[in-house]
Amino acid sequence: MNQYKMAIIGPREAILGFKALGLEPVYATEPKEAVEHLYSLRREKVDVEGESISKYAILFIMEELARDVTAEDYKKLSSEPLPAIIPLPGHLGTTGYGLQKLKAIVEKAVGMDILS
Repeated sequence: MNQYKMAIIGPREAILGFKALGLEPVYATEPKEAVEHLYSLRREKVDVEGESISKYAILFIMEELARDVTAEDYKKLSSEPLPAIIPLPGHLGTTGYGLQKLKAIVEKAVGMDILS
């Protein structure tokens, strides 16, 4: 049985506590650096019963970094079902970006907006 991993991308002081919850912290302070990490983590695969599958089910990214991921990069990063990329609010609170992306993911998955 496969157990997917989860990672979180953001500044060290904002994400270190997530390690206690079982998430792999990946430190980034600049959007460009965060995008590079997203691509790298997305490429990581594991072999399960002869099939190569994504190592990560979910990649969380702090909103302040996620906002600057270009539409082109986001489309490439989201082209496969896994890993899901979920923006999380930072220590200063939400900008609304994370909820907007989550609504789009849910709407794509179920065919309608069920979060409004």
